[in-house]
Amino acid sequence: MLDQNLSKIKYASQLAKKRGWRWVAVSAIGELPYIPGLVGRLANSMCAQTPGFLVALAGVRANQLWADRKQVMERVAREFLTKPSNVLEVGTWMGKGSTQVWIQLLPARSSLTVLDLWKQYVASNEQIGATARMDSMHHVAINSTLRSIYRAESEGRLAISLIRADSKSFLPLLNDNSFDLIYLDGSHYYADVKADLQQAKRLIRDGGLICGDDLDLAPTPELIELARTRTDQDFVLLDDGRAFHPGVMLATVEELKSVQCENASGGIAMIADCNH
Repeated sequence: MLDQNLSKIKYASQLAKKRGWRWVAVSAIGELPYIPGLVGRLANSMCAQTPGFLVALAGVRANQLWADRKQVMERVAREFLTKPSNVLEVGTWMGKGSTQVWIQLLPARSSLTVLDLWKQYVASNEQIGATARMDSMHHVAINSTLRSIYRAESEGRLAISLIRADSKSFLPLLNDNSFDLIYLDGSHYYADVKADLQQAKRLIRDGGLICGDDLDLAPTPELIELARTRTDQDFVLLDDGRAFHPGVMLATVEELKSVQCENASGGIAMIADCNH
């Protein structure tokens, strides 16, 4: 025991020379009983447990899963996810919206992959109050998603993967025919939506479903032509008070053979492309 203690002292002395006494002190604290574990849990809670009312007071919606949207998503999930399935979600934000639908309704032994960049997603010249506030809370959003995943994994039903990456870089790395349902709610810019849809068609299995958010208005020839002139814009407000995401509309009609838009006023589209 004496030799072992001497070895530890020598090791600590070497660490102090290489990395400083602060490193040694932290290492010593880590050897104490109980205290490090308690402090670790407290630190994790303080960093991750952002109260919901603070998010609301910042003028940010934690999710947009309103009742009418939720009903559509739940119906589609129950129809298409009847056996262990693989689901991909592009665009997760705080993990409190569509992510919760998949977590709650996916059958046991299913897998869920959630992908988000958790960075500024609207160009600086298009920033308005709401998007600017959201862009200031990415650390809150990713921590919120992690809490949801840890909670769901503790039930032992699902295998859940969280990926922080640009979809244009990450999706091409995945194998063909990997998913039974793909939900797209990432960047709204035309080039990004088009790339996501092209990858989704490659990644979806026969009989699967590609679905997504923010096809706000049913496509018409007039709106499609307008969208072609606004491919560098996230959001367009029309003179009659309606609004839409031109990139989502244009990429959708170009890439998918059939589109079923439900609850368009709420901004959700369940997009079927089973004959890709």
